[in-house]
Amino acid sequence: MPTPTSTVTEEQKPELEQIEIWKCKETDCKAWVRKEFVTEALPPCPLCKNPMVRSYKHVPVAAKKGNKKFLVGKKRF
Repeated sequence: MPTPTSTVTEEQKPELEQIEIWKCKETDCKAWVRKEFVTEALPPCPLCKNPMVRSYKHVPVAAKKGNKKFLVGKKRF
C-alpha cells in the first residue's frame, strides 16, 4: 500500500511578497526588522545590540481590511 506524500499544490501556497529588512549580523541571533520601522541610518539589533545589515525577506501577503467607516462628528466617511 503506497504511503501518502505531503505535496503542496499551488492553491495551498500563500502568496508571498518581497520586503526590505534589516537583519542582525550575528549568526546566532535571528532578529530582523522591516525597513519602514527603522529610524536610524545603521540600526543596532533590538535583541543583542550588534550591527545589522540590509537584506530582503519573502513574507506572506497580509489581507488588507478595508471599507471601515469612522465617525467624525455626525457624518460617516
